[in-house]
Amino acid sequence: MTGRRFLLSALALLIAGAGASGYVLLGVRWATTPVVMHLELGNTNPLIDGSTSWDTVAATALGVWNYYLRDLQFSPVVDSKSPGNHDGVNNVFFSSTIYGQSFGDAVAVTTQWTVPGKSTVRSEADVILNSALNWNSYRGNFLYTGSGQPIYDLRRVLLHEFGHVVGLDHPDSYGQSVDAIMNSHVSDTDYVLADDIRGGQSIYGAQPGTEPVDSVNNVLAAIERPKRNVTGTGGSYFFLGSADPSRVGAVYLANSRYGSTKLLKTRGLQQWNRSVPVKQGRNVVSLYVRDLNGMRRKIAQRVVTRKVTD
Repeated sequence: MTGRRFLLSALALLIAGAGASGYVLLGVRWATTPVVMHLELGNTNPLIDGSTSWDTVAATALGVWNYYLRDLQFSPVVDSKSPGNHDGVNNVFFSSTIYGQSFGDAVAVTTQWTVPGKSTVRSEADVILNSALNWNSYRGNFLYTGSGQPIYDLRRVLLHEFGHVVGLDHPDSYGQSVDAIMNSHVSDTDYVLADDIRGGQSIYGAQPGTEPVDSVNNVLAAIERPKRNVTGTGGSYFFLGSADPSRVGAVYLANSRYGSTKLLKTRGLQQWNRSVPVKQGRNVVSLYVRDLNGMRRKIAQRVVTRKVTD
């Protein structure tokens, strides 16, 4: 009988582009489905995204993984059971400790229990969130309070932790360089990306009818084409691309220097050519596509530096 926990560690904003490497598996899987997750996070005042229940946010995050996986489905149950370590129940809850142990610099942890004598068959997973931190729920770039304190987005943290429940580890902890919600630090990434999905589907297969993640560039063929020098006092960064309106619901273009504001949103355009303004200094320009099921994917990211020369 073994127990193992995995940490979502110290906060860092990851803005580097993806490399050629990929997902890492924990080497365990669930033998039966659905896997019941007991949500014990409770209600709250209205959050940034309008949610009034932490449990609703958690259920939504579980639904994201359900959308992509064939042989594993999560079943959320809202209740008030007292969580216990290795009690046969999969609990999701806030706590000031990890069953009496310190969180250290961890934002959240996921425990792992396996069936006695079967080290690759999972029997239980608890997700514990550090209650000492400032929590909310929102989309877009990572936010801070006016005094510079981090505001942790419950949804993106749970997407990561539920990825551990699926059976994924941290790719960057093994020397991989890839855009993924499963990287070991909280970042601007607020959704499962292609590498995360490939990892989950390598264990449980793809849900019928979902778009193969390897063909995302066929869904949106985006070709960047800078048309103006960005080394002056003003400048814009231009993108040229095409979208299939039968498979793409929206296209977004965003610049990190403008916070989480979406500067471009186009629906159903087969050909588009839009620009995003850049400010002095470093600008991280990202291109997103949202499919017809409302699932958002970041498909391109470039760093654009503007220097004042006059």
